[in-house]
Amino acid sequence: MKLPFKYLVIFILINPNTVFGQLTTVDSTKLSFIAYCGGRNEKPEDSTHLDWAKLDQDIIKEKINKLPAIGYSVTEIQRLIPHFLDGKYNCLSINEDLGYGLKSTKYTIYGGYGSCNVDAIYWGDTVLKIRLTIDNHREIIEKYLLKEIQLQFECVNGQVCYEKVYVENVQKYLNESGQLVLESADTNYRRQQAINYFTDVMTGGTFVKPFYITYGLGSETFNHLRFFIVNKDYNALESILFSPSPTSRLFAARTLVYMKDNYNYKPTSITNKRMKEALASAQLVRSGILSCWIGKFEYDYYDIVGDFECLLATQ
Repeated sequence: MKLPFKYLVIFILINPNTVFGQLTTVDSTKLSFIAYCGGRNEKPEDSTHLDWAKLDQDIIKEKINKLPAIGYSVTEIQRLIPHFLDGKYNCLSINEDLGYGLKSTKYTIYGGYGSCNVDAIYWGDTVLKIRLTIDNHREIIEKYLLKEIQLQFECVNGQVCYEKVYVENVQKYLNESGQLVLESADTNYRRQQAINYFTDVMTGGTFVKPFYITYGLGSETFNHLRFFIVNKDYNALESILFSPSPTSRLFAARTLVYMKDNYNYKPTSITNKRMKEALASAQLVRSGILSCWIGKFEYDYYDIVGDFECLLATQ
């Protein structure tokens, strides 16, 4: 069994939220963190429209609560949300090709006071990972929506979130494609966070699209890369070569080339092949980042001039 999948299995075995096809009634006291989980800055209306709150309640009861129990395939998701892929009827659907047979879809359902997002990474018709997020006023969630939530939501990246990895489906993908890293269960929190930064392509993550970075090429991206370089953490970088994000795969490949030139790093034939594949799509990824961020942030200058070594400097 491939090492990254082993980590994935360990993560799922120790995480009680990943029982297949099972809904868990949640004690509201377990979700007391919600009041402190990000949310909008503006205040809701003094006189809450209960019909608006009911619209959000219906979305949670009829769609969000039911999705993980049946979401083993895109077809099953579409039975509950018929326009999951095309985004019709006042909903937003963004579909991306992640490469290596992987695809992702972000589907936004607009409610009364906020919206709910359904994200899926899938292969063919088979869902590998799903994430549900509720973007709403904290007060509305606490007063009107909390009692309707039946899933084990957590605070992830400042959002009320539930996510699930379908291990059996991931194994099927691994059997055909060899390797995939969806998330890290590393006991080193700093390392775990750095790896997850480059593997998260869903709502609330760094990468809104596989070819774009949400906040530009800022310090956080290169601080994580420097962390791997300083520790000569070849294994982490090699695992990121199998991230769902093409941009992350490119960053890992470019960093490993840097370490090959400066640290006498010697990749295996398999790793070297994957690096070449990632670097071959470099222009596509690079142009995507530039078209999204050029002229908006001063650090786009570094992407234009390609001064990668300067960004990776550890002193």
